[in-house]
Amino acid sequence: MPLAFAEQTTASNEIPIIKAKNGEDEAADIKARTAAILHPLKEMEVSTIPSDHAYIPKDTILTVELMQEISSKKMKKGMPVPLTLKENLIVNDVVVAPAGTEVKGIVTKATKSGFFGRSGKLEFKITSFETINGVKVPLQYVTKKEAGSDGGAVAVATALTVVGGFLMKGKNVTFKEGTLFDARVTADTDLQTTLDGLAAAMDTSKPHGTVIIIKR
Repeated sequence: MPLAFAEQTTASNEIPIIKAKNGEDEAADIKARTAAILHPLKEMEVSTIPSDHAYIPKDTILTVELMQEISSKKMKKGMPVPLTLKENLIVNDVVVAPAGTEVKGIVTKATKSGFFGRSGKLEFKITSFETINGVKVPLQYVTKKEAGSDGGAVAVATALTVVGGFLMKGKNVTFKEGTLFDARVTADTDLQTTLDGLAAAMDTSKPHGTVIIIKR
């Protein structure tokens, strides 16, 4: 039978109290302390969105479609990338952003191909879109592609090509029209309406935007 031993603790009135603890309890306590050191708990994120409001949860994955071909030969840093939502975004049976909604994208790096086998490079990021009622939803996805790579998100170095003793010019990067990308919502996004008022807020028959009222 495990030996019992005494551990002294202090109550709120500062009177010493003796609490018995057996060997099994002590082993469990040590194990718990060790786990806490090796795997500290992450700080919990507390949402500031009112409990009765409709919102788009963080980490929601949306499919984004490229509407026209882009190439490292023509694109330059800072140029917009033509993107749209592939499917409707629906919250509680209400469409808050229909398929075809414009998605903001911007080229962050573009390098044309060159001689000595230098491949072209193209990098852009997907940043946001707006719901029917004008709420900006933040997105995150950065993709890189080099000529000779096997996927939009994986860059692969291109080796020099030698033909007849001459170094050949490298290839440019091209993303074809219709290419699909996954974009992640980066934060819980308040739709600025209650759940009960969601359908009315997303009613496309009603005008949305900045409202100005002029009084006489």
